[in-house]
Amino acid sequence: MSEREPLGAGEPTSTGEALRQAQPMSLRMHLLQFIKFSMVGGSGVLVNLAFFNATLIAWQISTGHMGLTADYVANGLGFIVSVCTNYYLNRRWTFRSRGRVATEFSKFVTVSVAAYVVNLGIFTLAHTHFALRGNLSQLIAIASVMPVNYVANKFWSFRSTT
Repeated sequence: MSEREPLGAGEPTSTGEALRQAQPMSLRMHLLQFIKFSMVGGSGVLVNLAFFNATLIAWQISTGHMGLTADYVANGLGFIVSVCTNYYLNRRWTFRSRGRVATEFSKFVTVSVAAYVVNLGIFTLAHTHFALRGNLSQLIAIASVMPVNYVANKFWSFRSTT
């Protein structure tokens, strides 16, 4: 409202009108945040898989063999690096947060670790019980935890900015 507008000018005259005006903007904002979160998550998948595969290659070169241990080490390193890059991008771009980094990052890591435990279970199930290759198991695990990860981060880690 500018200084020249009378008080209440341009404001809805009823509660129903206020809800109709506010709801589409709110839905668009939430949808845009989800799309941004998904894009950040997609970049995180690329980072995760890059570190996952780089670790497997380094493991193969240094030990001369591959095994389940290599897959789990690679999975963990991919997770750690992608959490850090995802936090930074979500803070700056998705949620445009100005909250305390220490508080947000600790919440983000908590959500990420919880999601990682579920990720690890799904990865193990896909990799060992269904005999899927490491990358496919990793992609299935990442995709499975993404929706809960978004909700927890939106409403807890970055709560002050949503």
